[in-house]
Amino acid sequence: MSAIPCDELSRRLRRQFDRFQFEVNAEVSWRSGKSWGRLTDISRSGLFIEMAEAPPPGAHFSVSLALNLPLKLTCIVRRVVPGHGIGVALSVPEQSKKRFEALLLALSGGGDSASTAAKAPRPEPPRISAKAAAAKA
Repeated sequence: MSAIPCDELSRRLRRQFDRFQFEVNAEVSWRSGKSWGRLTDISRSGLFIEMAEAPPPGAHFSVSLALNLPLKLTCIVRRVVPGHGIGVALSVPEQSKKRFEALLLALSGGGDSASTAAKAPRPEPPRISAKAAAAKA
């Protein structure tokens, strides 16, 4: 086995599509259940979702990005990063293609991402009132 030339290795490791940092809540529908995660970056061919309980490599699922109007994508798990989340390959259903392209255009600096796909706020943990806390004690 011979070594791969440096320029060939660089070409092989380069991503095919630009990746954009983009944070939004995401509802993952897998098997018969649903769970929430946080999308942290996106490209034309994939995305990364932070989530506590991740589907295994090779699992197929759908994800809805929590935008002004939810954007539904179809995914397959390509890699699991224990304790962090999953890297997935995605396909865009026909009815979502225009919105997905508009989102990528906005993220690339060619549009207004705020109007294309507003970010959802991070969910806050439930708060316990002083009365409930005293009752527990």
